[in-house]
Amino acid sequence: MASAARQIRNQPTQLAASGSVLRVNLGCGTTAPEGWYNIDNSPTIWLSRIPAAAKLFRTAPWPRNVHRHDVLKGLPFSDEGVDFIYSSHTFEHFTYPQSVALTRECLRVLKPGGVLRIVVPDLERIVRDYLADSNSMASHRFVGRLLLGHTWRDLLHPGAHHSQMFDARSLTTMLQEAGFAAPQTSSFGASEIPDVLEVELEERRNESLYMEAQKVNAPPSRNLKIYHHAQTH
Repeated sequence: MASAARQIRNQPTQLAASGSVLRVNLGCGTTAPEGWYNIDNSPTIWLSRIPAAAKLFRTAPWPRNVHRHDVLKGLPFSDEGVDFIYSSHTFEHFTYPQSVALTRECLRVLKPGGVLRIVVPDLERIVRDYLADSNSMASHRFVGRLLLGHTWRDLLHPGAHHSQMFDARSLTTMLQEAGFAAPQTSSFGASEIPDVLEVELEERRNESLYMEAQKVNAPPSRNLKIYHHAQTH
C-alpha cells in the first residue's frame, strides 16, 4: 500500500486548500455532503454518470462530489494533511489485514490531534438479538444479518456483503494494531468531529458500534471538546 499511496497522495483535492479543515468521508455511499471529501469505490459511480447506463443498470443517484477511489491502494492525501476521517459501515467489507493497513493509512494522513471515527455493524448487539429471539428460525435470521460471503453481484454492488464482523474488543484491537493509542467507544452523534450528523445516519443508530481514536504524538489532551450533536427534524 505504501508505494501506491506515494503515487496518489499528491493528487489535488478541492478541500485541501491551505488553512482549511479537511474532513474525509470514507466509503460514503450516496451520503456526500458539501464540505467533506467524499470517497467511494463502487463501479456504479461512473455508470450513474452515463444516462443510458444509469437507466439500464438502475444505479443509485450518486452525487457529483463523490470521488471514486480504491482506498486499499492508499489515501490520496499528504502526510499529516487531514483533520478528520469518518467511515461508516465500510471496514466490515474488507479483510482484517486490509482493515489494519487502511487504518495505518488513516494514521499517516491525519494531523497530530486529528480524529478517526469508525462506525461498523455491532456484532455483540446482533448476538444479543439472536439470544433473545424465540422464533424457531432465529438461527437463520442471525446468519442472514451477518451478510457474510460474496457472490457475483459484488462486481456491481461490492458493499452488499461483509468479509468480517467487529465487536468493541476487536475494533479496539484493530485501531491499536494500526498505531492509535487510546481508541474510545462512542455513541450516535457524540463526536469530536464537528457537524458529524452531516454524515452519520439515524437509520444506522440501532445497529452500529461507534468508535473514535485520536492521532497523538504526546499523551492525549484532557480538554478535548466533544460535540453532542442535536438532531433536527
